[in-house]
Amino acid sequence: MKIQTLRFIVAVLLTLVAMLYFYTNREKDYYSKSAEPAIAQILTEISSWEKQVFLHHLAPEAKQAINDEQLDKLMDVYRSFGRFQSIEALNFSRTVSAFSLVGDKRINYSGIANFDAGPISLNITLIEWGGFFLVYNFTLAKVLNE
Repeated sequence: MKIQTLRFIVAVLLTLVAMLYFYTNREKDYYSKSAEPAIAQILTEISSWEKQVFLHHLAPEAKQAINDEQLDKLMDVYRSFGRFQSIEALNFSRTVSAFSLVGDKRINYSGIANFDAGPISLNITLIEWGGFFLVYNFTLAKVLNE
């Protein structure tokens, strides 16, 4: 391979990486104003751990992926965390944002949320649906102190 071809390829790759960085940074800024408050509202509402309230916030794809038995088991586990209190930290996923360029638009955040039981690790993926956000994927786990 000629050196000029290699330089061209490297320049194109660097340009693409820079463009992805600026795109995901813009997405992060945009969604910090709408998605982050929505996450707090969703957590406040679903932390009653009532099945119908939880289902109300799920995206259609998520509802199709879980059956009643799985949802009941999930509610039993999450119920032990108690009510949502506050969010300590949320981290926007640039990777999910970048992949949304070629697929369905999804926004992912991870971080720590405070519940009655203490700090809980949170991972939530949202989709925009008619001007509001629905939960596409949702995981909570007790934070282990080492």
